Amino acid sequence: MLFVPAVLLRAAFAYAALFAQLPAAPQPAAGVADAALAEARRLMDAGQFERAAAVLSGFVAEEPKSAAAHRMLAYSYLRLDDPKRSLEEYTLAAAIERPGAVDLQNVAKDYVLLDDMTSAGHWLTVALQMDDRDPESWYSLGRVRYTEQHFQEAAECFERSLALAPRSVKAENNLGLALEGLNRTDEAVAAYRQAILWQQDEAHPSEQPLLNLGIVLVHQGRLEEARKLLTQAAAIAPRDPRIYEQLGHLYLQMPRLAEAQAEFEAAIALEPKSAALHFLLGKVYRQQGEEQKAKLEFAESARLSAERSTPERF
Repeated sequence: MLFVPAVLLRAAFAYAALFAQLPAAPQPAAGVADAALAEARRLMDAGQFERAAAVLSGFVAEEPKSAAAHRMLAYSYLRLDDPKRSLEEYTLAAAIERPGAVDLQNVAKDYVLLDDMTSAGHWLTVALQMDDRDPESWYSLGRVRYTEQHFQEAAECFERSLALAPRSVKAENNLGLALEGLNRTDEAVAAYRQAILWQQDEAHPSEQPLLNLGIVLVHQGRLEEARKLLTQAAAIAPRDPRIYEQLGHLYLQMPRLAEAQAEFEAAIALEPKSAALHFLLGKVYRQQGEEQKAKLEFAESARLSAERSTPERF
């Protein structure tokens, strides 16, 4: 499957006007189209994106001029972490019908998955030119600017998102991250605390503000408060190795080496190819006098670091 570069996608959007001047493509019988797209929508709503993609692929093979089907297929591929195929489908949809702001948000997310922040930022800017009252576009642009380490711009984007969607936990949490990037730590802590407060009655709270505030408190040596926050985060997201890593750092400071060892081992079980985690576990073993185990962990850390730095061969 060939990747559609950004320049081709831009060109495809310009072709929408040309298609508007052409005779309408033959459409499937309304009942057939409605039934197929309704089934795909049902599968997408149930989170069954692979099955939805199969239904939609079959449909667009028979009816290639259905912009709605191409957009739905593009979104399914996005959710399946297949950004190249997603972009191809958005390109086909745009050649038939002018994309909306939400489509461009998703195009930007494809580029984020491809680690192309320049293109992601471009399409989010275009989406905001179409609808600058969309808090999700401002949030997504803030994430892109934060990744680019443009922390002031990121903070401004998150503030715009919050103005449009007050009490957004994710926007407030990310505002905290941007403020940390600006070395405005006290304001960042306040943002994390606000995000935690807003979600305290939610059935499915996010672990992110708990983790982020816990990290700051560990660095500040406020270990008991940090421990409580990180323990809550682990209960919410037991598969996140970053939480166990921070608990390991916390117990190293106390120092409670047996507990630090257990936390780093839990993190490694979830992320076995992390050189940093193996190195940290080696440090704990060395402090416990288990030199042979320490050497094994240091060796594994060095091997993984070398593997990561070795250029790919084609």
